[in-house]
Amino acid sequence: MTETIPRQHWIRLGWTYLALGAGAWWFAPTADVEAWWVHGLWCVIGLIVAMPTLLLAFRSGFDVVLTDHRVVFLGAFALYFLIGAALPAFGPDLQVENSLRLYPTDVNGALRVDAVNGLGFGVALLISGLSQGRWLGRQAERVAGQAGRVPPHVVAGLLLALGIGATAYRIPFDLGLRPGAVSGIVRTLGQLSLVAIFMAASSRGAHERWLRSLGVILTGVLAVVGVVQFMKSEALLPLVALTAGLALRFGSRWVLPVGLALIASIFMMLGNLVNYGRGVVALSSGTATLTERWSYLQEGWAGTRELPQNLEYPYWSRLCYVPTQVASMDFQDEGNGGNGMRLMWWTFVPRFLARDKPQMTAMFIEMNEKITGSDTSANAPGVFVSGYYHAGWWGVWLASAVCGWILAQTSAIARAVHAHQAAMMVPFSLLGMFIAFRIDGDFIPDYLGVFMFILYPLLAAALVLGVAAAGQGAAAGQREGTEP
Repeated sequence: MTETIPRQHWIRLGWTYLALGAGAWWFAPTADVEAWWVHGLWCVIGLIVAMPTLLLAFRSGFDVVLTDHRVVFLGAFALYFLIGAALPAFGPDLQVENSLRLYPTDVNGALRVDAVNGLGFGVALLISGLSQGRWLGRQAERVAGQAGRVPPHVVAGLLLALGIGATAYRIPFDLGLRPGAVSGIVRTLGQLSLVAIFMAASSRGAHERWLRSLGVILTGVLAVVGVVQFMKSEALLPLVALTAGLALRFGSRWVLPVGLALIASIFMMLGNLVNYGRGVVALSSGTATLTERWSYLQEGWAGTRELPQNLEYPYWSRLCYVPTQVASMDFQDEGNGGNGMRLMWWTFVPRFLARDKPQMTAMFIEMNEKITGSDTSANAPGVFVSGYYHAGWWGVWLASAVCGWILAQTSAIARAVHAHQAAMMVPFSLLGMFIAFRIDGDFIPDYLGVFMFILYPLLAAALVLGVAAAGQGAAAGQREGTEP
């Protein structure tokens, strides 16, 4: 399957962001420390550069998003490092003040961050354009050719059954209705619910109506459970999966605007509600029955509809990583950077082979503790600044190259899956999109670490098919040798 957006386009876009990053780095030392409009102008120019490609992908249909993960990568860059980063220049004073309170930040530091993000993003796009993922794409073609023989409605039905069963088992534990903890396997199976929703919503054929109906019902149940748990992500992810599936089935032009508007509205509605609910549950020793949670929701809905500005949920500042990124670069410059280069090699070792494998996500808690002094929450600097945090400038180039190379591989795999309509391999495509969207994380656990969940199963399946094909070839040769 050919690329809808030519790789030359991504290479040109990469050179453009390299130029923007270089300009920010050149201007950073001489900029007025209070001239936030300079940083805001950089964000606006970066967004103007991104919009034609995002609109092209929107007009081309959801197939492009599913098979070229650089589109998601570009969208996430625009969301976090352009729109979110523009908060200090254009945002409400109170949100700006609260955001910058996290770590002392001025225009010079913000422009240095812009430089690293621009240069890193440019290098990642260049590498993704130059590295086409041909070898892994061929392995995916072999596996998808066999996996595509399983009817999509069978796969969707199986995933729905597994997801519904695991979720039904998990919910009473998460809501405190049953004592004990849920095993990791059950939680992993529960995540298949999102894949099942996507496949059910995008299904075609004789069984599509009942599959889609089950997907919509499951979406509603998971969204309600997420709200009762006071977890925005748990409530919104099923809606994202449903919107993506419907966009693939019926086209992006009408589905995506409605779906994204609905998701954004629910996100804004849940902000104050979730904060209220978590606060009340925390005051009640961290536990609450289902009846109590429902009453908290009702109280929160009535009590948070007209909050003063200083108590409103800070929607924009949640997307602004500038103070965290400035802090990360300062820590490295002071000799207090991260230890990611030592941990990076552990991403290639499955945990069942090394029980003493370090906790890769502990670096998020470490980062938050360095900035705030508290280890009760987590923080991340974004994939490009994470390279600087761990190893200075050569870490930026390494992180950018790794991210670009991985995006080329996941996109090649996704094209093979889509070309063969291999429903069993759809989780690989969706996981590639998830990796691309995690541009706000750390390149070691969020890119390298998660990519292993695609790489190892794919290589194992390709190896099995290769051994089976060799065995069949040897058997056929023996039969020919015994014929008179």
